[in-house]
Amino acid sequence: MAETLIDSEEVTTRQIILESARIEVDQHGIIGLRLASVARRANVSIPLISRYFGGRDGLLAEVLGDWYENFVTGIQALVDSWLDSKESLVLEEWAMVAPKPKSPDFKKAREFRLQVLAAAVENAELRKRITHITTQSYHWTLNSIKRWKAKLPEADRHFDERIFSLLMFNTMYVFTDLVEGPSIDDDDYFDFIVRLVRASSASNRNYLNSPGVQP
Repeated sequence: MAETLIDSEEVTTRQIILESARIEVDQHGIIGLRLASVARRANVSIPLISRYFGGRDGLLAEVLGDWYENFVTGIQALVDSWLDSKESLVLEEWAMVAPKPKSPDFKKAREFRLQVLAAAVENAELRKRITHITTQSYHWTLNSIKRWKAKLPEADRHFDERIFSLLMFNTMYVFTDLVEGPSIDDDDYFDFIVRLVRASSASNRNYLNSPGVQP
């Protein structure tokens, strides 16, 4: 019983430290995180934080890794639920629910995502976790493309899947955010995606229907 109580207390203390660190990051940013401030808010000592997390890098790796994982899995859950609710789809429906360049919520999230990725360059533990999450996300993307493609009209099913697995998977709209003045808006992006996928599908369908080509 005593051992269980100790374990429970340690878990609680650990969570308090993590929550304190999350608040510090929210208020002061990743660079502004100070162990002294985290310790003061959590009412613990800096050596105790180091005992649980190995120091500032270990604490950041967990806090930012958790945020990154929740961000990614949250989007995946929304897409999975939406796909499950549809027996069939048209291309325009998917384009309407895809993240848009000017969406305020996604813009805020991707700005923080950039900070997390920048921190991972110098934080080996964080980089390892981000790599694991991103690899999982990539395989989820490949599977989702196949699920979505099977629900499209036959004429639109022949697009090159690399549009999504390579091009869109690596698109973060970073340069769109940095362009002053007019840049691509949500309507332009919607039209571009629909046209790109439909043109790819038509091209591949024509090729497959060419004489001498094995399906």
